[in-house]
Amino acid sequence: MKIIVDIMGGDNAPEETVKGAIMATRELDAEYIWVGDRNAIESIAKAENFDLSGIEIVHAEDVITMEDDPLSITRAKKQSSMAVGLRLLAEGRGDAFVSTGNTGALFTGATLIVRKIKGLQRAGIGTVLPMKNPVLLLDCGANVTVTDENLEQFAVIGSAYMRKMFGIASPRVGLLNNGTEACKGTELQQAAYRRLSEAPDLNFVGNIEGSAIAADRCDVLVADGFTGNILLKSIEGVGKFMLSKLKGVFYSSLVTKLAAAVIKKPLYAMKKDLDPNEQGGSPILGISKPVIKAHGSSKAKAFKNAIRQAIAFSQSGAIEELTEAAAAYAARKKAARERVSSQSSAE
Repeated sequence: MKIIVDIMGGDNAPEETVKGAIMATRELDAEYIWVGDRNAIESIAKAENFDLSGIEIVHAEDVITMEDDPLSITRAKKQSSMAVGLRLLAEGRGDAFVSTGNTGALFTGATLIVRKIKGLQRAGIGTVLPMKNPVLLLDCGANVTVTDENLEQFAVIGSAYMRKMFGIASPRVGLLNNGTEACKGTELQQAAYRRLSEAPDLNFVGNIEGSAIAADRCDVLVADGFTGNILLKSIEGVGKFMLSKLKGVFYSSLVTKLAAAVIKKPLYAMKKDLDPNEQGGSPILGISKPVIKAHGSSKAKAFKNAIRQAIAFSQSGAIEELTEAAAAYAARKKAARERVSSQSSAE
């Protein structure tokens, strides 16, 4: 297992990404290729008293910033650490790629350099929400505008991901909407509802309102990237707010401090569930090889956890599961078109 790591991407690179990669090297069983400015990497590693002899470093001093156009990854900044790392993945030099860099550029590069799984129109960013039972939100930031067929494909690959990664035999698919009735939402949601209801290979359970996400109503929640990203950031914000309020309560007096000491383990478990740094990053689902998008503001711990996620994704066989699901979907659609064509000819 070899993980390709973009050292230069993100708000806190290269210092925090190097530190996170060092943590991953010490804690996780994998080989690594670090892509970035060699001088910066060696300087930080030296300060951390870390021996680089077991790490393959591919020099790339150019960086895609958060302000760069997404297409710069295939144009002006072909030699950036992100572009170089994605090419290494496409060439088979590693098994997965991790970056904290520009989301649009990473998504564009993964699509154009590594390529989508055959049969899919678009890939999407998937994030597992920390609910009572895990809920995969797809898409949560890559595609601002989508079609109803895009949402159906997200449901197909999202279901495949949850089957393989979480062992859910028949994942329940929900459509994020502002009401449960079939007539709710814009034309997009209404068309997607009809399409998902008619899909024979999906366990569609209907529209899911925001207030019901935590009530274990679905395993896969499909949405356009604009709405999904707002939902994701809202959940993260509320989680931080709740943790802050709880901390204030438990540190308000000697009695509450004693109470906090008694339930320290459950509190720590809850904090861990709500902390985005524990998840580390999100897979771009629909790409032919594992690509993980880590938070742009990731510190060392979060980056290490994104690398951990890349290892788990690569080892799971989920890419093969998604590829099979996409092929079955394409075959079903082709058969449906042929039936319609033959009926039209007969008439």
